[in-house]
Amino acid sequence: MARQKKTDGLSVGWKSEGSYPVVFAENMFGEGNAAVADALRALTGSETPKLFIVADMNVVQRTEGLGLAIGRYVQANGIRLAAAPVVISGGEKVKSDDLQGVRRIVSAALDAKIGADDVLMAIGGGSVLDVAGYAAAQVRGGVKLVRVPTTPAAMVDAAFAHYAAVDFREIKDALRIQCEPDAVIVDRSYAKTVLDGVWRGGLGEIVRFAASADAALLRKFAKNVEALANRDWDAFAEIVADCVASRAKKGDTHFAEWSAYRLESMSGYKLPHGYAVPLAICIDCAYAVEKGILAKEDSDFICRLLFDCRALDGLAHSQHLISQPDNILYGLDAWKLSSGSDEVVLPTGLGVSMAVAAPDREVYKKVIKEFMAVSTAV
Repeated sequence: MARQKKTDGLSVGWKSEGSYPVVFAENMFGEGNAAVADALRALTGSETPKLFIVADMNVVQRTEGLGLAIGRYVQANGIRLAAAPVVISGGEKVKSDDLQGVRRIVSAALDAKIGADDVLMAIGGGSVLDVAGYAAAQVRGGVKLVRVPTTPAAMVDAAFAHYAAVDFREIKDALRIQCEPDAVIVDRSYAKTVLDGVWRGGLGEIVRFAASADAALLRKFAKNVEALANRDWDAFAEIVADCVASRAKKGDTHFAEWSAYRLESMSGYKLPHGYAVPLAICIDCAYAVEKGILAKEDSDFICRLLFDCRALDGLAHSQHLISQPDNILYGLDAWKLSSGSDEVVLPTGLGVSMAVAAPDREVYKKVIKEFMAVSTAV
């Protein structure tokens, strides 16, 4: 059984005006768990902090008694709940609804008289964190934001984003605003309720980070890959804590993001982010090998991990996307518009990476076609 580490007190230091706390709190609204109340008091400086909640519908539906637990918790801990929680649908759809979700949150926050000293708590997957964060950054010039990620991918990635973004005119993250949380509360128990595909997508996100930034984390993942694929709780809880701690030290990585975003967009956002990321990792690793940047055995190791943890299960639903290399490569143009650079991040070994300018599109076409041939045979 994997051993759990104490991770309370971790501070992530990439917030522009300083660091922000990351609190690990299992069963965060459980009786006697003071972690949430303590975090809210520390943020607001008030013994009776005012709280406004935005929740993912998937979480509400899959977490038995969540509403009652929240009600009991705020009453027992002297927290003022500003209004009934705003519940919005999860998934990419809520980011591409012409700002309807954002407007709902803003309207409810204004009605509840939420101000600069109050806290908006976003509970959900990455899309809900984006939409709620986009609203929080603009209500009265910005209110305090606490992110509570509930999917494995959000626990290791989206909760720590520097920005909040929504889609517009079918362009992913077309509208983006600077938005860093004032705190992140990681309650890993929410991951117990997610669907298998969401679980595996989160494992792929851990591989994406580790492959480009932390060799030790990648090897630990490999050692526990069977347990992780089978949803072993102790192995999962430890690898999430390790990944978050590593991100706090090393910062973000943009490895495989351009291609993942493009695959999602090509599918009309029917391909979940968690399925797009592993495909993007394989494509970018193959390109790095072809360019002599990455050893083939390292690429094989990374892609084998994705296969073994079943993060590549989305491959069967993505053949029509992979068969369009020219279309995929439009993602490089979109990436340049978004980042202001034509650089892409590629691994140069296990746990190390570099930014490469002006990627060779013909080589990318070649490796995508080869990936298509291999994936068809799998």
